[in-house]
Order: sequence, then structure tokens, then C-alpha cells
Amino acid sequence: MSINRRRAFVPAVLLGLGLLVSACSGSAGDAAVVGTSHVTEATLNTAVSDVLVAQGYSPDKSDPALLTATLNWLIVGDLLDQVAADKNIVVTQGAIDRERAAELKSAGGEEGLKAAYLKQNIAPNQIQERIRFALMAQLVAKALAPTATAEEATSALVAAVVAKSTALNPDVNPRFGTWDSQNLQLGAAPSDLSTVLPTPVPTALPAP
Repeated sequence: MSINRRRAFVPAVLLGLGLLVSACSGSAGDAAVVGTSHVTEATLNTAVSDVLVAQGYSPDKSDPALLTATLNWLIVGDLLDQVAADKNIVVTQGAIDRERAAELKSAGGEEGLKAAYLKQNIAPNQIQERIRFALMAQLVAKALAPTATAEEATSALVAAVVAKSTALNPDVNPRFGTWDSQNLQLGAAPSDLSTVLPTPVPTALPAP
């Protein structure tokens, strides 16, 4: 399956990027806490730096939009993993390898694959995890709605992740924005990370 075809299956709300809290209830150094899973600032900063370096920038370059998108991805990834765990769903390394091989062929080789992902702000060392995420989304959707249409399965997948987010109420360090469980969306990070963002106006759930 090509990169574009595979990604077309995954709801945009999961690929994309509540109320304001006074502090993150996790340990010092947490960017977010999703249930018992901690997204540390070190993990977030490393992920952002990897993309910047791959794009030819300094790892210390300020890019609030990339920071927000990356943290959004990490939170949604944790939520999807926990939905999958509830159903004992796992993605095997073999499945990841087969999908990567198919994408390599579609992209015309390793450099083409890296370039295609880098356009989406995904560093080369993050490709495997993104493939795993997409395959996981497909498996969960199929488990939730095995006889449904692709559109119905997609809706079931989004609903399950929203329900998990609502139940866990991810706790985001206010320096990085606010979390909206219904939209699975993190508010934009401020350019000055010492500034607490105001509570955003709620928006409707994006169409899958």
C-alpha cells in the first residue's frame, strides 16, 4: 500500500494535530500525562530536534508549530495504544517490515521514502513508529467495526479514541497548551513557553 493510500485510511483527527490546568499533575519534566503514560519534555524535545536536524536546521531552532504538532502526535499515539491494549491488539514487527518494504517500492527507494515523510515533519528515525501507528489504527478500526464500511470503521475508531481521551483526561503542562478531548487537539504552543495560553473556544470535531 502506498504512503498516501495508507495514510488516507487513518482519520485526519488522529494524524493531525479541556480546560486550562494550573499545572501538570505528573512528575517534574513531564510535557503531558496520559493515564499512566508520561510524555517527558526530554522525549518531546528530542523528537522535535530530530525533525529539525533532518530538515537541515539547528536542533535548537524555535518552531512552536512543530512542537505543538509533535506533542499532539505523542498524546494521540498514547491514546491509540491504550485503546488497542484494551482489545489485546498488537502490530508485529513483521507487519511493519512488510509495510515499510511496500512504501520503499512506492517511493522509489530509501531516499524517496525519507523525503516523503520529511515533508510531513517526520524524521527518518521516526518512520517505523509512524508506520506502526497507521497499522494499529487499521487493526483497531477493523476490530471495532469488522463488517462496517471504511467510513463507518473510521468513525468507530475516532469515537473510541475520543472516549479514551475523555476517560483519561490527558494532563498537559500549560506551557505547551491545552488539550481538547472531543477534538483530540492540542492548542498551539506559545512562542514564549513561559506564557500560559488562554482557554480556547471549543470547536466542532473535524470530519474523519
